[in-house]
Amino acid sequence: MPTSEQQHYIIGTAGHIDHGKTALVQALTGTNTDRLKEEQARGLTIDIGFAHLGDHATIIDVPGHEKFVKNMVAGVSTIDLVLFVVAADDGIMPQTREHLDILNILQVRKGIVVLTKIDTVEPDWIDLVQDDLKSLVVGTCLENAPFFRVDSLSGKGIPELKAEVEATLQKLAPRHDRGVFWLPVDRSFSMKGFGTVVTGSILSGTIQTGDEVEILPAGRKSRIRGLQKHSAEVQSVRSGDRAAINLHGIAKEEIYRGDVLAAAGIFKASKKIQGKVRLLKNSSPLKSNARIRLHTGTAEIMGRIRSIDGQKIEPGMTCFAQIDLEKEIAVRRLDLFVIRQYSPSFTIGGGIILDAHPAPLKRKNLQETIQQLQALENEDPGELIQEQFLRDASGVATVQDIIAKTGLSEKIVTEHIGKLEKQGTLLRISKKSLAHGMRYQQIGSQIEIQLQDFHSSHPMHVGFSKAELLQKMDKKLAQPFLQFCLEKMIAEKKIRDNSGFLALADFQIALSEQQELLKLKISEQLLHSRFAPPTPEELAAQLREKPQTVASLLTLLIAEGTVIKAGNEYYFHRDMVTLARKNLILWLREKGQITISEFKTLIDDTSRKYALPLLNYFDTIEVTSRNGDIRYPGIGAEE
Repeated sequence: MPTSEQQHYIIGTAGHIDHGKTALVQALTGTNTDRLKEEQARGLTIDIGFAHLGDHATIIDVPGHEKFVKNMVAGVSTIDLVLFVVAADDGIMPQTREHLDILNILQVRKGIVVLTKIDTVEPDWIDLVQDDLKSLVVGTCLENAPFFRVDSLSGKGIPELKAEVEATLQKLAPRHDRGVFWLPVDRSFSMKGFGTVVTGSILSGTIQTGDEVEILPAGRKSRIRGLQKHSAEVQSVRSGDRAAINLHGIAKEEIYRGDVLAAAGIFKASKKIQGKVRLLKNSSPLKSNARIRLHTGTAEIMGRIRSIDGQKIEPGMTCFAQIDLEKEIAVRRLDLFVIRQYSPSFTIGGGIILDAHPAPLKRKNLQETIQQLQALENEDPGELIQEQFLRDASGVATVQDIIAKTGLSEKIVTEHIGKLEKQGTLLRISKKSLAHGMRYQQIGSQIEIQLQDFHSSHPMHVGFSKAELLQKMDKKLAQPFLQFCLEKMIAEKKIRDNSGFLALADFQIALSEQQELLKLKISEQLLHSRFAPPTPEELAAQLREKPQTVASLLTLLIAEGTVIKAGNEYYFHRDMVTLARKNLILWLREKGQITISEFKTLIDDTSRKYALPLLNYFDTIEVTSRNGDIRYPGIGAEE
């Protein structure tokens, strides 16, 4: 039984229909991969099939017919080594070229060119076919691939090919593991007594029995009931393995080929992607918003493509592009994709996903979008992580957010975030979220500009209401981040908080003698009014002053602590509030509770319209605790 520590490799076939791919796989493994009755009856491969080669490799046999290229792409999207099959009696055919284009687009790492059916033609003819193939593969991922000649029926050349496959796999470096579990599903079926089983090649991460996983794009969660690798039960599987996964509580109809099984709670489905696209030289130009078929992982989905700058995409051209999809899909940054013409279907190009969840594309932001995509091409993890923090609209991100956006492993993200936080480049906002220091500087500058403008237009006002200032900031910014920025600016003495009114640290109100006198009159008027104070409008009328001037001076008196605002429109002198508090506490100590009627009698038998807002103020500072219409002693009454 294979151990979970063994490196597993996935081999794929590619080539034109009836060039002997399935027969070659059977000669190498002893397994006929044509499992469907229709395949066996028609003698051609329709869907992808699977066979084991030894105890550390799986061969995926793909169809060669042009009608089933989507199945071919699903098969080769996860392979480490390709057996590029060409029949010696046929030579280069249409799907030979198309499959080679697809292999090149998907950046298959290693390949072996296999000439089959060599017993059906003369050696000189085989030489000609091989020469043609050598010319064909120049500049592709198979340019340096070795050539082998075999006859699958007689077994000629099979031992030598098998030895080369083994030798190539031994030299092949393990596939880069992003660290977070991701498996594109290629089969889903139900087994009696077990339930739903899915199969696929694990592109990254590790899972074990009992782990929670998520089915994307649907977003349904499940737990791993059982695992098989190489037809043997195992407790865990990892990147590079082909696995059969028994899911708990999921019906066969709830998961299909094209879906992705992923670590739960990290990735989100998308209907729009941006990336770098290259059109094949033999393709026709693509107009903006052309309808195409997108193939990525094991999925095929329709969409419309446009270059970021809105220009036509010419043959052989490489550009940044956006693809708007007709349905949601599960993809990650750096996933490769193939694009095929919608109708008639044939491969026209492909590319790499750079942003799986891009912001809406706007004409005025095209250059900024291109710069962001260029940044996403960056292979330096530290710089890439910083870029994500800088471009996040909310201003903050978590480790899981960065994993989902960058495709980097949790280990790498955690390690680099730790370094950046230690350097002071990233700032800790909460237990889970962080922000880039440059975003703090940007927000700080915006706040300072807002306060400067406010001071210029309200020179007698103690400051800008914190609530109103926050309303003027970008609505996309996370409120905890804005609060953090304000608190940090106060701590750094860039601004000050005057009882909920914010001001620049060096701002000073310079009152004229007349204004100082008016401020004193307002204070005296409120003190004289005791528990029946006038409203600001009434004060302005009594003093024959502008309401705006009186309002500004009232705010200043609040900041100085001389006046206390209770409710929406009543301002009480500090001495009156102190007196009311003293009498209220004495009452509560004696009676244990108080009603609004009793309270208004306690303070000069004033009107309810004055007593209620003042009593509500005492609720706010916890002198009283309200239960229905009754107030009881609060924490503040113990002082």
